[in-house]
Amino acid sequence: MSADLQALERFVVDNDDLLELEQHIGRFNIFDALRIVEREVKHSDFLAWLVDPNESHGQGGLFLRAILMDLFKMARETGFACPVSPIELDGEELRGVEVRREWRNIDLLIRCDQPCFVVAIENKIRSGEHSNQLARYREIVEAEFGDVPSMYVFLTVEGDEPSEEDWVPYSYGDLYRVLTRLRKANETSIGDDVRAFLDHYLRLIRGRLMDDPKIADLCQRIYKNHRQALQLIYEHAGSPAAGLLGEIEGLVAGHAGGWHIVNKTSKQVSFVPKQWLDLLPAIGARGAKFDPRCWIVLRFEVRKSRGFLGASVWPTNPTKDQGLRQKVIQRLTGKPKEFGFRLFLKTTSDRWSQLGRESIGTWSEEDGPDEVAIIAAVEKKLDELVSRLAGIPSALRPIIDEWEKLGGVTE
Repeated sequence: MSADLQALERFVVDNDDLLELEQHIGRFNIFDALRIVEREVKHSDFLAWLVDPNESHGQGGLFLRAILMDLFKMARETGFACPVSPIELDGEELRGVEVRREWRNIDLLIRCDQPCFVVAIENKIRSGEHSNQLARYREIVEAEFGDVPSMYVFLTVEGDEPSEEDWVPYSYGDLYRVLTRLRKANETSIGDDVRAFLDHYLRLIRGRLMDDPKIADLCQRIYKNHRQALQLIYEHAGSPAAGLLGEIEGLVAGHAGGWHIVNKTSKQVSFVPKQWLDLLPAIGARGAKFDPRCWIVLRFEVRKSRGFLGASVWPTNPTKDQGLRQKVIQRLTGKPKEFGFRLFLKTTSDRWSQLGRESIGTWSEEDGPDEVAIIAAVEKKLDELVSRLAGIPSALRPIIDEWEKLGGVTE
């Protein structure tokens, strides 16, 4: 038996990880059956049903209140105007609520008489903005509702930066977090049929629109233990982009610039310059699996039809941070041409902060990426990063020294 055939046999016979992965992703889901995973219209239909107090779920304004409170709280934390304070919203009954679908092409519009406000939501699953639509939608709402306090929400899979600064970025991960917490707190009061329907939707978001850590861990173990077999599968029957992240990871790890791999998922490779490990204090708050020194992170990400280089500041431990994170972000983004970073949101908060996103290539889903061109683009970006980031240690050292001098507390 050839070595290739033996590798394939080991992959399919007695592979407990593969069986567990199949069970994890093969579970019946009504939304999968209806093929709405990437259909924005159907997601918007479901959300409209969920937030409408008059709909058949029988929960009144429960879902609407929870989502709006999270949105308003996030808006306030990140420097956006908030039509109603979260405290006021929590303590007052929502009256005269109207939910409109595709009104003047706006995906979702929520109007409330008491307290008085309007929220417009543009929902994007895989598509991007077009035809200056966010600016047009804002003008439409202002013309229709005049001085009524309004909020504009850009709902995307990753919480992407909108082209218009008045639109609040919101992710499906944020939506998942709110609905999961709400479902747990109202276990007995939500009807069985509605609860089952909600569970299916939450599994859809977690499994298809978010990086599920369980699936990522299984995939990494399978790849590690059956690399030869998977390379054969990629070669003969794989998806066009299969294996590309593995090549990118190898390129980053072996690059002369000296990079430390922080994490790898099915969609991205996160990394930092090795010298940052001695520069940044251990204040990161992403859990035991992550080095707490790695809270400013670069990443190469590969999606279905595009790839990019991104930079983010991850959440930090507030009891250890005491303002250092905010000062570091301000220094990195104060002069955009200095390091090539800019803050997507108006102010910093304890949430994820994106500092930039640069394309490494686009392609059609059918044909897949030109891997040679993508790898060349990645190598070029790494070379550029070496010189671009060289001044960061000297720029941040005074800030960190002052923080340490004050016992880990900034003034």
